Amino acid sequence: MYYRSTDGREVLDGCAGLWCVNAGHCRDKIVEVVQKALSTLDFAPTFQMGHPLAFEAATKVAGLMPEGLDRIFFTNSGSESVDTVLKIAIAYHLVRGEGQRTRLIGRLSRRRFRRHFGGRHRAES
Repeated sequence: MYYRSTDGREVLDGCAGLWCVNAGHCRDKIVEVVQKALSTLDFAPTFQMGHPLAFEAATKVAGLMPEGLDRIFFTNSGSESVDTVLKIAIAYHLVRGEGQRTRLIGRLSRRRFRRHFGGRHRAES
């Protein structure tokens, strides 16, 4: 959890972000697990392709869900999740012959987002 300055001092890394958490730097176990993961499954965009390990993980998640909730789709973020579920809902109505159903009714957060739901494409107002 420390950086070393050029003069050898330890500097605490107190940062974390949306896509990362401070778990230490150059820890052998983390490097080993990441190397193994990257040699097995690098990133694959879920809309265009799949991988056996992603299907295996989805099957495990589905096994934890109540009966009837067995469709799993992985996304990268909350925004992408919102955007994806809206696209799935629109596609669902299109397949049912109700392609005119394209409006979303929802509540906007007054604290964080004043003008949109937070999705990347369709979820913007």
